[in-house]
Amino acid sequence: MNKRIQLPLTDPVFYQKRFSELARPFRRFRDSPEFDSLDFLSEEQRKKAVLVVAHPDDEIFCSGMLLRLAELGTHTKVVCLTRGEGGPTGAYRREELGKVRQQEMEMSCKVLNVNELKFLNHVDPVAEGNRVFAPSVSVAQLTSQLRGEIKDANIVISHGSCGEYWHPAHLLVFASVKRAVSVPGNQAVWMTMLARQPGHPIQSLVNWDDEAHLSLDVSQFADQRSAALECHQSQKKLFDQFAAEADGEFIAGTGRENYCIRKT
Repeated sequence: MNKRIQLPLTDPVFYQKRFSELARPFRRFRDSPEFDSLDFLSEEQRKKAVLVVAHPDDEIFCSGMLLRLAELGTHTKVVCLTRGEGGPTGAYRREELGKVRQQEMEMSCKVLNVNELKFLNHVDPVAEGNRVFAPSVSVAQLTSQLRGEIKDANIVISHGSCGEYWHPAHLLVFASVKRAVSVPGNQAVWMTMLARQPGHPIQSLVNWDDEAHLSLDVSQFADQRSAALECHQSQKKLFDQFAAEADGEFIAGTGRENYCIRKT
């Protein structure tokens, strides 16, 4: 599914993706991250972190970061755009999927020692075959909401500039967070997940336009990350597809997490 998302010619994301692919060979990227721990941040800069994602289960992609922050005593908050109502139903009925996925994310966040979880109550549109959609909220409207959610954050984490696999909802979150952090006086450190990582076992997940500045070895959290992933039983088939690219071991294959530290 992640590789086969369809972007019709009428979709602006098609042209964004195509331009990115054409321009990338002419860009220079430094593929040796500057930091391998969060020690570059002072204790004051690690007081509160807010992760903004589009769907339940997206927190799995930075589950190691969440566990590391909790270990450092950081107050962690996850803000989720939707309840994932439009995703794969698994063994559930469409009308109950949103409730199920909310409960799955609540369990996952508990395993990941997250202090707060908030849903913004936007509706995840139902996919049409391999076409997926963003919720019907504008970047301006979502930006306004997010400013209230991140106003006291020292660290903000979000989807990357390529939406990982060009998912329109992930791109919406990226664009909105970019605006939300771009206010005078804001000193939060903004990071985006799944930054460039040559050799990453799941190439289709990587935001190849995002240079990695921070590379975290999160292999010590494998058991907790696995337990968090197991909470998302409705999305098991999707993660099985990801795992197939990583020789069947999603958690073991993603034991290093790369982040792009973005200028605000």
